[in-house]
Amino acid sequence: MNKPSLLSLLIAASFSSQAFADSVIVYDESSLQDAFQQASYNPDIDEIIFKRNSHISLSAPAIYSGEQSITLIGRGSTIDGSAAGSFVLDADLTAITEDATLIFETAAEVKIKNLKVINSATRGIVVNVPADASGDDVSVNLDRVTISNSALFGLHVDDNADAFDDGTSGSMLGIELKLTRCTFEYNGTGAIDFDGVRVDERSLGDIYAFISNTTIDNNGGDGIELDEAGDGNVEVYMNRVSLNDNGFYNEEDLDDGFDIDEADDGDIQANLTNLVVNNNMDEGLDFDEAGNGDIEAKFKRITALNNNDEAIKLDEEDAGDIEAKLTRVNVEQSGDDGIQFTELGEGKIETVLKSVRALDNNKYGIKIEQWVVEDEAEHAEEAGSLTLKRVELAGNGNGDEVKTNNIEMD
Repeated sequence: MNKPSLLSLLIAASFSSQAFADSVIVYDESSLQDAFQQASYNPDIDEIIFKRNSHISLSAPAIYSGEQSITLIGRGSTIDGSAAGSFVLDADLTAITEDATLIFETAAEVKIKNLKVINSATRGIVVNVPADASGDDVSVNLDRVTISNSALFGLHVDDNADAFDDGTSGSMLGIELKLTRCTFEYNGTGAIDFDGVRVDERSLGDIYAFISNTTIDNNGGDGIELDEAGDGNVEVYMNRVSLNDNGFYNEEDLDDGFDIDEADDGDIQANLTNLVVNNNMDEGLDFDEAGNGDIEAKFKRITALNNNDEAIKLDEEDAGDIEAKLTRVNVEQSGDDGIQFTELGEGKIETVLKSVRALDNNKYGIKIEQWVVEDEAEHAEEAGSLTLKRVELAGNGNGDEVKTNNIEMD
């Protein structure tokens, strides 16, 4: 039998050492805190690997501030953040904090796989984008991640440089969010206006979100909110997502299943398929675009039942159009209109509704209106269009005709 040469042993040892340097194993609080600190200062470390099915209780937030992409491989582990961090409430019961169970102070890519973060005293996971960040857009990629019972946000990707969540100051980068096979439940139950998933993008840059096979239910604020202010678009793709029973925490200002707010120049592009959007305390789907920009929406196989306000609401204000195609959509028992599209300012609505049912809604089943100035005496722009194919309206409180303003129906 040939014996290994000294050179081959040295090469093997070199590769082994390099592999060890690229990853760190964690199994308790001390090793987790140490791993985050090591990775923050050693750019060779790009993986933090958990001992399989470990349970780690943190007494303080774990903070990563490195510049290299970082991957957490949870292997079925759970992090309990009930003793990590704190927040205070101001006079209007809004929480103020910089804490979270896991904090990433970086513009580098963050990947997390097969991990649970539970019982966070503040936020579950937060990615804070440095205001001076440059380079590629920020990428946050979660696969088989559960975040539950956070007092504030479950997941927060924050590109807002304003301490009071105001204004349009932030980095020049956009945000790419990918969520697959994730669960966000029972977050936002400790203060007003905290969501299961929240993305704040400011200044230049877009929000791009891809979400599939994910549950976003029972959160105190919105199930998910994508908030873009400054020049930039919101582009979102969802498939096989539940958005149920969200928005109950603040009885004075209830929240939605899925909320998009796009301000200043930029479009909303939403392609949603196979969604269940039931029992949310305000709107089910609530998309608002203000400033120059359009809403382009394609919704297919959507069920939205028993939402307290509209089931599906698209609002476009200022210069811009609404182009929407709804196929095999069912809205029932909404507290307001079932489907409501409104364009206010210069712009036009073009809508196709195919195999749509709007039943037993409190006001109109379907309401489509465009105005330059609301309640104008004469129409000041070309009429929009509405095409109906196999549309059923029944049992709606204001009657079973489509309510329109300056819309031609086909």
